[in-house]
Amino acid sequence: MKAPSLVERALVDWPAKIVCLVLALLLFLFYRMSTLDQRYFSVPLAVESNANFAPASTYPKMVKIKLRGETDSIYPILESDITASVDLARFDAEGEVRVPIRAHLSGTALGIDPLEVTVDPPEIKVRLERRIGKKVPVNPDFRGFPETGFELTGYTVNPSTVDISGPRSAVSKIATVTTDAVDLSGRSANFSGTTLLLNANPLVDLAGGERVEYNVAIEPTTYVRSFSDIPILMSGLDPRFEAVGELPSGTLRLRGTNSELSAYVLPFDILSVNCVNVNQGGVYSLPVQVSASASFDVVESAPTEIQITFREVSP
Repeated sequence: MKAPSLVERALVDWPAKIVCLVLALLLFLFYRMSTLDQRYFSVPLAVESNANFAPASTYPKMVKIKLRGETDSIYPILESDITASVDLARFDAEGEVRVPIRAHLSGTALGIDPLEVTVDPPEIKVRLERRIGKKVPVNPDFRGFPETGFELTGYTVNPSTVDISGPRSAVSKIATVTTDAVDLSGRSANFSGTTLLLNANPLVDLAGGERVEYNVAIEPTTYVRSFSDIPILMSGLDPRFEAVGELPSGTLRLRGTNSELSAYVLPFDILSVNCVNVNQGGVYSLPVQVSASASFDVVESAPTEIQITFREVSP
């Protein structure tokens, strides 16, 4: 009898042999997959949008990337070589869209086999609105109080305004941009520095940098003190004349620091009228002059003018 050829022997019970081969392959793949390790990354989600439309609803700022592969292959991968992004630039109308999140591999993550990459979440749902921009003032956020006896009297910020842009519904609600806290506690003199701009809405972009310069004016607290029943004196009157009747008294309000005002004693001639032009008897309207210290501001004085009747002195 002729011996069966190699081909004939291979074809004997070929269905069973094919089933065994497939099962063996599946077992090999199952074993290999069961021995693969997993590694997780949390990476920022980059959003690619065009100049006309912007996201108007919140979306995850970070996404989770799962790598599945051989231990020796996936653990040397650098986190900086794994990135994620969504493409919104192709949309040109307002509305709600669903966009898949794409994972990008570079550097140490390239050329690895096997490697399974999974993104969580796999997509985002976001509302798009037309992008608008405007300029708004910068307001410092002052905290605390200056030293006792001192007060905040003014400030400047550079730049004093900032350009913002973003979805129309968010930008239209923003009237100012505030800074990080500027502490006034215990201050008794002018000071300056830099501070961060605070972006209350992550959907809105601030242009021109994250920091601003400030200059703060701190001065002694001023008070107003009132004086009444102040005699009004005459100066420069020719001895040949005299006033008829008594002159009225006056009132005065001065502004200055508390320590100086509380100890201030009025000079006897703080209110006076200049009579140098009186050259004959009669009624004269003369302005009342105030001779207060230069340390104080005159808030109010009364009367500002008085009428005095003069007559010649009898020989």
